[in-house]
Amino acid sequence: MKKLSALFFLMAMAFSAVSQITWSEHVAPIAYEHCTTCHRQGGIGPFPIETYQDAYGYMFDIADAVSDRHMPPWPADPNYRQFLHENYLTDDQIQTINDWVLAGAPEGDPALAPELPSFTTGSALPSIDLSIQTPEYASTAAFNDVYRTFVVPSNFSVDKFIDGFEVIPGNASIVHHVVVYYDPSDECLTLDANDPGPGFTTSGTGGELPADAKFLAVWAPGKNTQMLPQGFALRAEAGGHFLIEIHFPTGTAGELDQTTVNVHYTTDSTPREVWLDPILNHAPPILQAPFLYIPANQTAIFEEIYEVPIDVTLFNVMPHMHLIGRSITSWAETPSSDSIPLIHIPEWHFHWQMGYDFTSLQTLPAGSLLKASAFFDNTTNNPNNPNDPPQLVIAGEATDEEMMVVFFTYTYYLPGDENIEIVTGVPALEKTPTKWSVYPNPTADLLHVQSFLDRYQKVQFSIFDQTGKKWMHTQENVQGGMDTSELDVSQLPAGIYYLQVTGDELYFTTSFIKQ
Repeated sequence: MKKLSALFFLMAMAFSAVSQITWSEHVAPIAYEHCTTCHRQGGIGPFPIETYQDAYGYMFDIADAVSDRHMPPWPADPNYRQFLHENYLTDDQIQTINDWVLAGAPEGDPALAPELPSFTTGSALPSIDLSIQTPEYASTAAFNDVYRTFVVPSNFSVDKFIDGFEVIPGNASIVHHVVVYYDPSDECLTLDANDPGPGFTTSGTGGELPADAKFLAVWAPGKNTQMLPQGFALRAEAGGHFLIEIHFPTGTAGELDQTTVNVHYTTDSTPREVWLDPILNHAPPILQAPFLYIPANQTAIFEEIYEVPIDVTLFNVMPHMHLIGRSITSWAETPSSDSIPLIHIPEWHFHWQMGYDFTSLQTLPAGSLLKASAFFDNTTNNPNNPNDPPQLVIAGEATDEEMMVVFFTYTYYLPGDENIEIVTGVPALEKTPTKWSVYPNPTADLLHVQSFLDRYQKVQFSIFDQTGKKWMHTQENVQGGMDTSELDVSQLPAGIYYLQVTGDELYFTTSFIKQ
């Protein structure tokens, strides 16, 4: 009997502790810090969590969403690597919300509740140097998600250097995320003209965009203003075009949006150029397999490796997969065998693809290996599998195909970068390094030409034999930063050849063996 009395006493004490948890004192501070940015009037969340009445009406939905860590959306594992602007709940915060619901969701003393956060309706940039607006567009996403890309001419007569972006959806309730690209060519105008209505339809993976288009920024709810540290900037070439890709979720058909992208130019007269590139991708030899494919009713693990050709400094990492991908990890290994964690996403979510900003600049010496490993699940155990029953899934741009990509925002390294936190400035650079290499050597069919240029430009590739006879000449557009061009040399007779690379203020030559 004494044991039963003690048990009832402990249960009563536990319930008493739970019943003391209230909205005003305990739950509202959590909600206002982690939830209300999206869950508010006019936000992308399906219901507001601004008042006690809001939260009370959705208490069970809230408890379910936080318990399985579906909300707030922060897929990255905080125990693997820390980032700026992290938005996840601790175990104690999740327990507080569940205890509050268990106690009947009491309000407590309204006077003890924190003030409702105020949200910026205007610009949060230091200044707006350029404001880009998409045409007014009615979503067509009735039964499937729709990605629509809008073309906005830059009208730049000279190259501009951008260090800040801000995306302001016209209708935040239907804009899931926005990707900003820049096309230095005019190819996007043809794509726009060939698709009726404003813009042209894409798949959200970048595959249908012009080959020369490059990433500038990615926005998702809660990300707000994106600023590079003082002294760093992305280049937008003269005469190019901004491409603004907007993801409209299923069920938003007929609703209107007109999104604004505000741009801030660097005030540094000699900024260090920054690039955002898919350095790790599923193209061999980076992919450590002949090709990316996952047979029906099977799982698979793929790995990617890229050797960094020059000392670099990383700002940001952003993985990308589709629906068969279940988890992905990326790390770096230095020549001294140090292993550097970069990102781990244990539960991949296609609809929450984010860029993650390092808290301080991450430096890597030349010869470091960027690596990634991803797990793919093409079985009925995968709730996101687009096929029932499962079908063979191969690499491709469509959502029901698959990709394995890790983007990095980076620049060339300067001594002292390892001591710079993201919010501080950095000395200017006098000259950007240039780096060229070829592989494999010898080769039987494709010669990969790896480059590191300071900017996008047209490059001439010429191949000569030992007698000086020219066997090949081609011109390609090469992106700034880390890039790889492919030359088909399969028709060359076996022997020793010389590759000559020329362009604006650049010259490079090397030999290779054709087997």
